[in-house]
Amino acid sequence: MKRLVPILIFAICTISLHSQEVVIDCGNPALSDYSARYFAKYGYKVATSDTLELPFFDDFSASYMYPDSSKWDDRYAYINNSVGKNPISIGVATLDALDEYGRVYATLPIGMSDVADYLTSKPINMQRNASDSIYLSFFYQCGGNGNMPELRDSLVLQFYSVADDEWHSVWKVGGGAVMSNFEQVLIPVRDSIWLQKGFRFRFLNYVSISSNYEPSWQSNVDQWNLDFIILDTNRTYDDTIIEDVAMIKNVGPFLKDYRQVPWSHFLHKGRTAVYDSITFSYANLQDATHNINRQYDVYDKDETSSLIPARTYIDYHCGDDSENINANEEISYTKKFCYFFNDESYQAEDSAKFLIRANLRTDVAQVREYYRWNDTVRFYQDFKNFYAYDDGTAEKGYGISGQGTANASLAYKFEPYMTDTLYGVYIYFNRTQNDGNVKYFYLTVWENNNGVPGDTIVSRLGVRPSFANELNGYVYYPLDTAVVINGPFYVGWIKTTNDMLNCGLDTENDAHDKIFYNVSGTWQNSIISGALMIRPVFGYELRQDASAPIEHIAPQCSIYPNPATTEIYIESNYDFSGVMIYDNLGRLVMQSGSETIINVSGLPEGTYFVRPYSDKEVFETVKILIMR
Repeated sequence: MKRLVPILIFAICTISLHSQEVVIDCGNPALSDYSARYFAKYGYKVATSDTLELPFFDDFSASYMYPDSSKWDDRYAYINNSVGKNPISIGVATLDALDEYGRVYATLPIGMSDVADYLTSKPINMQRNASDSIYLSFFYQCGGNGNMPELRDSLVLQFYSVADDEWHSVWKVGGGAVMSNFEQVLIPVRDSIWLQKGFRFRFLNYVSISSNYEPSWQSNVDQWNLDFIILDTNRTYDDTIIEDVAMIKNVGPFLKDYRQVPWSHFLHKGRTAVYDSITFSYANLQDATHNINRQYDVYDKDETSSLIPARTYIDYHCGDDSENINANEEISYTKKFCYFFNDESYQAEDSAKFLIRANLRTDVAQVREYYRWNDTVRFYQDFKNFYAYDDGTAEKGYGISGQGTANASLAYKFEPYMTDTLYGVYIYFNRTQNDGNVKYFYLTVWENNNGVPGDTIVSRLGVRPSFANELNGYVYYPLDTAVVINGPFYVGWIKTTNDMLNCGLDTENDAHDKIFYNVSGTWQNSIISGALMIRPVFGYELRQDASAPIEHIAPQCSIYPNPATTEIYIESNYDFSGVMIYDNLGRLVMQSGSETIINVSGLPEGTYFVRPYSDKEVFETVKILIMR
């Protein structure tokens, strides 16, 4: 990527601290997922189309994840419905510190500002006269639901001149304050060096990665959101009214307790698991009253997509009525939900997927022709083999961090609808610069003890954050032993270092009352709003062709006798530098060097977990019993 001369500044990443709880800005699981399939299908470079004609318009409601390749030349901006706050219409383009694969740019300097993302238009035919009064208008937002750019970070607009083959900066704005609303900008395009065939424009952003000493904190920062970009003739500086009524908030969720549950569990629970109404929001951006028809439909499949195979579906037409909307008014529309995901064709299957599509019908006026895409929103309700409080998008990152937290525990409460077998868990960990948060942890399941985690059910050692380009960006971590769950339980981890693991945090859904952490021996309920991106897997093991990469641990040692009395012996074909012994609660109770005979006479009778370790190998954890 072409870089500009960096502006040298010092910056501290904005974080929230509550005791040892840390909230920090994050990477992008959805983009990690989509990029693998997108680039495999279309390749990195999208073929350049013919020069575009005016008008140029994009409100990012017609594209998904990446900018519309018929209008934009690069894939760095992230098209989404979550980072923008109070958008002009559904969908915004976000410029941040992540590349097109959802990874933090490895070349960004720590503590200094440099260029990260670009959003570059296709060539445009601008062979016009200055009297044609051409203006480029757009809406921008600093931070929004994302991280606030610092004062010296900036959003820049540049124009390309065919005459000198150079980019020229024509507008910029600095950070320093989070914006809850979007602000409109109008730029005249009247200079003769722009009025040529092949004109282009682009937005770029300067970001500054955290200079915090912990690499696990060096994640995504400095989001700028863009919306409703228009380049056209016959405009004036006062041309601020948009002739449109647009969707601004999607429908959903539909499940009362979770965002997703296993299909068989949903069938067991029945329609009491579903809300009896749906809600979506739309806004009148004009200065006149309009009568708007609203309707929504339910399909028992995805819409036909080049990336997702189509299947036969049944159409359920559920709502159709009209209402006036006044100038500059927003309406939150609620309608009784007519369908409860009980299509008989799915009864024998282990998963299901439904589409709820809501749309507005206005008029056929040509002035609003370019805005038709934002009349429709789509919500996909999946039923797979896991429970989820989150919606799959991480606006922030969460973790336990700081001195004294090396053995801290984090537990997430779930209460399944029916008794079933727990096989493992999906977790999304945010990518940090150079993967600084890849530290070992114990994947742990606890019993319920009067509303807090109780005894350990199972604990798997030798696990560390991994990153996938499959599924929804999550990695599947199997348990060593599948366990039957017949009531509330907790799943999470026990750390082995002071570093933050940086788990994805969905701030659009709140499950903080289900999050518990333990630093000094007492479980505390989290006070940070959000839903962790942790999803326990029930019912059946993942099919290999659908699963994310699994980090398997090969048996590499023999520990005996078992039960032991005063000594244990370790045999391995691999060298190890030390041995850690943990009790049944996951607490480190003993640590030794590389000796193969360990005296355990000082440990009380009970169950323990023994794991050799080294810098090169991940050893099997062995469960032993000490009896005398």
